[in-house]
Amino acid sequence: MDIKAILFDLDNTLIDFLTFKKETARAAAAAMVKRGLPATEMEAYGKIFSVYDEKGIEYQKTFYDVISPFNLEINLAERIQQAAILAYLKKKFEVLRPYPMVKPVLAKLRKNHRLGIVTDAPRNKAWQRLVLTGLEEEFDFIITHHDTLEEKPHPSPFNLALKKLNLLAPACLYVGDNPEKDLKGAARIGMNTCWARYGSLRKKSDYGSDFVIDSFEQLLEIVKQ
Repeated sequence: MDIKAILFDLDNTLIDFLTFKKETARAAAAAMVKRGLPATEMEAYGKIFSVYDEKGIEYQKTFYDVISPFNLEINLAERIQQAAILAYLKKKFEVLRPYPMVKPVLAKLRKNHRLGIVTDAPRNKAWQRLVLTGLEEEFDFIITHHDTLEEKPHPSPFNLALKKLNLLAPACLYVGDNPEKDLKGAARIGMNTCWARYGSLRKKSDYGSDFVIDSFEQLLEIVKQ
């Protein structure tokens, strides 16, 4: 069956999310130490990622959780937290970008394929990132965590995409960086899969995906096949 639709993960597939998180964490850590957090910048940076590891990368009280164990005077603690938030936001607008060639490749793909996003990100954060990176007009639909309240590899987000497309799974190609969530989830319902290895922390295997790309523009060669 010909591929009629291409679906994408968002973070680390379309946008360089990991670099964004690293750079904003560094900026926030520096701001906290400068305002009086009794730690080194490296220690503060490590504590930020410890919170991410424990409570998720989308957790909204990360800096509070970093500062709280120090039992600082309340106004000093608030000053440090707000400085961290503002440093994070300033750096976010500087560094959050699509991967190279994403926009021109999407423009070419749109000529013959329907395009959509299936992401575990919350609705507000997904749209914020799409608007900030200039990608909000590139897709026929966006499915976020709030649409099914399930996370990949659960079939619900993928099945909702099929419902919106009115297509069978073999007519769709799903592109994602996470083998456990993206590739297994899409493959289980019968979609073709493409591993965006350029955005993955794991580089040594194709994890059974149908295709592998090391740059976004390689997707054009795959759809020709």
